[in-house]
Amino acid sequence: MKKNLLLASSMLVAASFGAPAMAQEAEGADPVQRDTIIVTATKREQTLQEVPVAVSVVQAETLETAQIVDAIDLQSIVPSLRVSQLERTSNATFIIRGQGNGANNPGIEPSVAVYIDGVFRPRAGSALSDLIGLERVEVLRGPQSTLFGKNASAGVVNIVTQQPQFDFGGTAEVTVGNFGASIFKVGVTGPISDNLAFSLSGSVNQRDGYYENVGNGGDFNDRNRWALRGQLLYVGENFEARLIVDADEIDEQCCGTDRVIDGAAGGAIRGLLGGLTSEGNFAYTMASDFANENQVENTGISLQLDWDLGENATFSSITSLRRYDDFVDYEGDFTTLSLLGENVRALDTQTFTQEFRLAGTWNDRVDYLFGAYFYDEDMVADDSRIYGTDTRAYVDILTGGGVSALEAPLGFAPGTFFAPGGGTRFTAEQNDSQFQLFSQFDFNLTDRLVLTAGIAYFEAEKEVDFTNVIRTNPFSDLNFVEIYVGQALGGFGVDPTDPAQVGAFATNPATAPIFGAIIGASTTFVDPTTGIVNDPVTGLPVANPLLDFFALGLQPLGALTPFPNSVENGRTNDSDTPYTLRLAYDATDRTNVYASYSRGYKASSWNLTPDTRPNTADVAALRASGELAADNALGLPTVVNTAEALGVAGNQRFARPEITTTLEFGFKTRFSWGSLDLAVFDQTVEDFQSSVFQGAGFAVINAGEQSSLGVEFDSTITPPSIPGLTLTLSGIWMDAEYDDFTGAPVVSGSAVDVADGVVDGTGDLSGQKVAGIPDFAGSFAIEYRRDFDFGEGFVRGDYQYESDVRLLENLPESITREVNTINASVGVNLNNGLEALVWARNLNEDEYYTSGFPTTLQAGSFSAYPNQPRTYGLTVRSRF
Repeated sequence: MKKNLLLASSMLVAASFGAPAMAQEAEGADPVQRDTIIVTATKREQTLQEVPVAVSVVQAETLETAQIVDAIDLQSIVPSLRVSQLERTSNATFIIRGQGNGANNPGIEPSVAVYIDGVFRPRAGSALSDLIGLERVEVLRGPQSTLFGKNASAGVVNIVTQQPQFDFGGTAEVTVGNFGASIFKVGVTGPISDNLAFSLSGSVNQRDGYYENVGNGGDFNDRNRWALRGQLLYVGENFEARLIVDADEIDEQCCGTDRVIDGAAGGAIRGLLGGLTSEGNFAYTMASDFANENQVENTGISLQLDWDLGENATFSSITSLRRYDDFVDYEGDFTTLSLLGENVRALDTQTFTQEFRLAGTWNDRVDYLFGAYFYDEDMVADDSRIYGTDTRAYVDILTGGGVSALEAPLGFAPGTFFAPGGGTRFTAEQNDSQFQLFSQFDFNLTDRLVLTAGIAYFEAEKEVDFTNVIRTNPFSDLNFVEIYVGQALGGFGVDPTDPAQVGAFATNPATAPIFGAIIGASTTFVDPTTGIVNDPVTGLPVANPLLDFFALGLQPLGALTPFPNSVENGRTNDSDTPYTLRLAYDATDRTNVYASYSRGYKASSWNLTPDTRPNTADVAALRASGELAADNALGLPTVVNTAEALGVAGNQRFARPEITTTLEFGFKTRFSWGSLDLAVFDQTVEDFQSSVFQGAGFAVINAGEQSSLGVEFDSTITPPSIPGLTLTLSGIWMDAEYDDFTGAPVVSGSAVDVADGVVDGTGDLSGQKVAGIPDFAGSFAIEYRRDFDFGEGFVRGDYQYESDVRLLENLPESITREVNTINASVGVNLNNGLEALVWARNLNEDEYYTSGFPTTLQAGSFSAYPNQPRTYGLTVRSRF
């Protein structure tokens, strides 16, 4: 595959070097429009042709004609970008060049930074409101940590809105579509005085759910959102100020799932308990027993100040204060039974950012940029996972009444295990502060050769308080190894809590046969320090029927050890020096080439879910201090459940910093009838922060190393023989594999899982391809515009393709994703400012999955999120 990538890139480069001659032949012709596209990828304004960075730019006109409504839609025209939406509207993950994370764990921050008007948005949900009043969207690919202050190890999505204008004008727009869709947008701008201008824009977006719910609570995947943005722009002789105030709100029921693989539990739910489960095969039908609440409130204010200091120098300041509230009560068992009676995650964040920049030119030889960035966020996460009224009956059916039979022997009152209202509640607080100094210099070695050197210094500190824990689910705290072996040994006068007595009994020649009979085998291994006896093949205690409870995933909410404590201080302190080195050469006035090497960085992330566990190295000290799972759920000073007893808990307390290094070669050319941008990259990600939902909880782990070799291209063709015709073609070939990823979340019981002798849902993926990253992803668009006496008419179509790829490592190999989607639009723009557009997205009703997971509390079942079905509508817009 890597040889094919290199061959393909060589062919593209060879073909491209013929372009300058054509440009010279067309001397005197007007440059193509892309020559005048202004971007701020390097924190200063440059044309798309000039900037030696792999960047895709989507202009406002394309956003309108392609009916790009929100940030999730952007992936349909930028192949290197992928946005995966999971079980709620705000749970979206931005991925660039196959790298990205976040996925419903409030402590795991994204690898792709999203900026709107120079202000960083730390949560994906704060960037998902409808795109209104836009000028352009820039997608910067590869590490951008040198100039962008936080979480830009994979890239940046930079959204730029239109500034207020000193000429009065505006737009009003109405869209109607299938599924009862209606979108209203309005924007107005104009002068207040000779130096002061304003703009005000807003939108309302509503749509019925296209995912039928056969249970209670209404259909899923609806739209119900609004957004407002107000701006003031002051322009003085040497000073400019821009004030932006924005607010948006989402109140939706998202997101529907397909039951792709139906395990044995599905039959029990439908046949014995009379419940319903979600359907599969893109039926867009799911089962829920209550309405899903998903509410997002997002507000902010920012102030940008720019001073012209003379002598080709400018000083800028961007200050922002933002608040983000996200509440979801999600029906997480995907049945009409009340298995999860409450599944609440509430997030409340307040963020302050400050950036200073000094940019200028020295002696016409050096362009310089100095800056400082400060980020401070206070976050409170409230979480509750509570059993419903049907949970106990369901578990009793799965276990043949075994759960009820355990209560009395263990000293619990009947009805204690899986009682309605039992579960876990906690509140986690996190303060996240980061300070950065950054600089970049462009040395003009000759009129055509520029050497760029940039370096930054980070200091990041996170402080977490995870002490407010309430747990009322004692079954999850049971240690089935200790219970079974302990009871049997107790019958022979051996104290099961004394490792020395257990070890002596197991190894004494006189009692070893008895011990072998207790565990059902004579060839065993006993750990004399813990008393745990393991089968040498599977790594699990043998002949222990209680382990069936564990294998069924019935301990999803294990014992929680609050922190900070005497062993864990609840803090991480990180520092790093990301950098960029680049050499760019203008071969002609229309062609340049560059080579760069860059380092990206993202600080440590905490596991702030009910699945957070101490690191293995800390367990012994916590047990000795009496603080291991010190919530006293069982009235005991310490609690070790089965997973911890077996050493297969599969979680980390926090993930170490993520570091990305990329070697890239780029080529950009413009000619009279088109353009071509090409980038070849070799990317390595060390300690990738993986947070994967395993059906019963999140497994957080650092992937040792992931490497990728790829080729990207963006091209535009405007054939001179057909005025008004524009063809765009962009794509990415990519070969990504894990160089080192031990302990990776995988399908429980699969070959890679049992390869290490332990059936625990983890395995070694070293040397294997990364799931979810297709070998090729591409976008082809054709647009034709023609002038008439009354105005302009146009027609546009685009085709999105992704080659077949396994969806996720912890899903069976049979669950794959392949994209073949067609979007289309046709419209007119009249001379009087009236515009009309008829559009369709997913015109050909393409079907594929965006993501998936092992189904909650239903071992052997797997669910996935289908893409949006065909939508179509009419948009009428008036410009005045």
